[in-house]
Amino acid sequence: MTLPAIHSETGRLLACVLCAPGRELDAMVPRHIEALRRAGPPEGPQAWQANPDYLLFDDLVLLPQLKSEHAQLQAVIAAATGDRQCLDFRDLLEQVLQLSGVRGALLDEVVDLEGQLGATAERLAQARSRLDELAPHELAEALLSGLDPSDDSEILGAPCPNVLFARDLWAVVGQNLILGYPKARARKRDGVLARCVARHHPQLGQALLVDIRADRLGRPGAVAPHELLEERCVEGGDILVVSPDTVLIGVGERTTLTGALAVARALLDRGYRQVLGVRLPLARAMMHLDTVLTFVDRGLALAYLPALQGPEALQVLDLADGGKLLPHSLEQALQLAGTPVEWIACGGNDPRAAAREQWSDGANAVCLAPGRIVLYARNTATLRELNRRGFEVLTPAQFIANADLLLQGGRRFVVALGGSELSRGRGGPRCLTLPLARAG
Repeated sequence: MTLPAIHSETGRLLACVLCAPGRELDAMVPRHIEALRRAGPPEGPQAWQANPDYLLFDDLVLLPQLKSEHAQLQAVIAAATGDRQCLDFRDLLEQVLQLSGVRGALLDEVVDLEGQLGATAERLAQARSRLDELAPHELAEALLSGLDPSDDSEILGAPCPNVLFARDLWAVVGQNLILGYPKARARKRDGVLARCVARHHPQLGQALLVDIRADRLGRPGAVAPHELLEERCVEGGDILVVSPDTVLIGVGERTTLTGALAVARALLDRGYRQVLGVRLPLARAMMHLDTVLTFVDRGLALAYLPALQGPEALQVLDLADGGKLLPHSLEQALQLAGTPVEWIACGGNDPRAAAREQWSDGANAVCLAPGRIVLYARNTATLRELNRRGFEVLTPAQFIANADLLLQGGRRFVVALGGSELSRGRGGPRCLTLPLARAG
């Protein structure tokens, strides 16, 4: 496999990880899609509280249709990278479970996490005993679905449907592989599994790991006083590689300021010149920075402009200076960093279409090569705007049949991917793909 190396968001895609959907999505039930639940005695006034069973999806999915849509995406990515460089996270997990000494330590961490999330000692013992009995393939499926492969009974407290959105498991910046530490309860086990794969899979062994919860010698880091009330958390959807020396990190619902500062310190120590933060609202529509903007060519980004322009524009932070607020818009900050950017408006000139399509991942494109991107077909106003700006709109079949020619030519294009089920988890083509290597 090509060694991990990413120096921009737009270089020709060489290797990528996805995670094909499986039983973990069919294991979801209605209580998993309610963000809030009623609290208080039945006879008194009702209050609302966060639902600990919420799994970050807005609806239950139709798994056969979702599998079909994801298979189409996987075929598009494989046409760009070649089959051998289009990897599946399930396979990587199964492979590390076959390695001597890895399996036991991983199960210890998974069971410990179950205890932190409220499982009883009896249930933990039963879960560990049953997981110990499973072969690597069955164990990988059980860890993702939470279900016993023999009878579909629950082994673990919840499934892990969000592994579908592989982008957040880790992030590659240069040759640095930044380990993901999810903040949301629903993604904690995702992080445990992904960190195990990143640390132990032989195909990732040449990457330089960045562990934001360790000190520079790799030991668990001391917590600074200002970090006591906030976990160090980071997810890959908040990390955008602007150039070989400039990185953007979103700070909001999923990546905390302390997590972003820890990533910035590591990158600055390893030669990066500029690491800027973008302060996101704690809002479902902007859970990651890549829901607001994604780069689609050199110096060109698809963006939800109401978040970037005017008096309500997102604030920019200097993460090299403790998160100091900068008196610039993001556009101005990138200009000063020597990486000027031009915007293409998600939704075009229609404010209502922009808001609707940003919600359905209209700003969340993934690059196959400079000026060659993948986006959901449902975002019709955004596709029209891209077409107006010189991007030809192709079907997945058209791209797959002519991938080599299209990627070598000078034409800009967007592959319009079906995503009626994929979008129910609030993630677009960038969220679904985890690039490991890009050219240039």
